[in-house]
Amino acid sequence: MGKQHSEVLVVFISGSSGSRFKTIGILGGMGPESTAELYLRIIKLFQKKFGAKYDDDYPEMIIYNLPIPDVVEDPTRMQDIRDMLVEDAKKLEALGVDIIGVACNTVDFFMPVMREAVSIPILSIIDEIREKVKRKEKVGILATEMAIKEGLFDSLGPELILPTEAQRKLLTRIIMNILSGRRYSDDASQINTMVKSMQDDGADLVVLGCTDLPLIYRRRKGVIDTIDILAEALVRESSRPGSKRGGD
Repeated sequence: MGKQHSEVLVVFISGSSGSRFKTIGILGGMGPESTAELYLRIIKLFQKKFGAKYDDDYPEMIIYNLPIPDVVEDPTRMQDIRDMLVEDAKKLEALGVDIIGVACNTVDFFMPVMREAVSIPILSIIDEIREKVKRKEKVGILATEMAIKEGLFDSLGPELILPTEAQRKLLTRIIMNILSGRRYSDDASQINTMVKSMQDDGADLVVLGCTDLPLIYRRRKGVIDTIDILAEALVRESSRPGSKRGGD
C-alpha cells in the first residue's frame, strides 16, 4: 500500500490442473508481505481442513502483485487506483480464476465497481468481517486514515470505537514501517496498547483493519486478524461444491 513500484509482477502458483478445488485469484501487493502471508495461511488452512500433503492436494492459485499508488500516507490518486484494480480484476478473470480475493482492507472502497467489471465473485474483507461481528454491540477499529475517513467499517456495528487523531497518525507510521521492512517491538507494543484501550472502553471485538498490522501483532483474544478472515473465506469458496470454470 506504499509508493508505486515500477512494474507489475504476475506470479503463478499452481496445484494440479485437475484439482477438485476452484481456482483462487489474489489481487495482492497492497502490501507485498501481507500478500505473501495470506498465501501461507491459505496453505496452512488446506493442510488443517483437508489434510493436504502432496502438491496436487492444493488448489490452483494465481497471485497478481499490483503496485497501486500510495493509500496510506498520501491517498490522492483515487482514479488511478480504481482503474488499476478494475483492469487487473479483469486480467485475473481472463486467466481463468473462479474467485478473487483482494489482500487489502482500504481498497474495499472500490469493491462495487470491481464487482461490476467481472462475472466471477470477488470476496470483500469488509463483508466477511461483518459476519464475524454480528450481534456485537461495540467494535474497535484499527485501520488506515483513508479507510476510516471513507467509512469502510461503519456498517460493522451499532457503535464503533475509532482511533483518535494521534492514534491514526501513529498507525500510519507503524504501517509505513511494516511496508519498509522495519519491525520494531515498540510498534507492536503501541498496537497492543490501542487494542487494550479499546477493550477497556467496552469493545467486544477489535478489528485489525489493515492486512499489514498482523505481520507484527500476534493473535490476542478478542482481536480479528483480517488476513485470517480473507484466507478462511477463500478456502471456503474454493472448496464449495460446484464446477470450476471450464470444468465438467
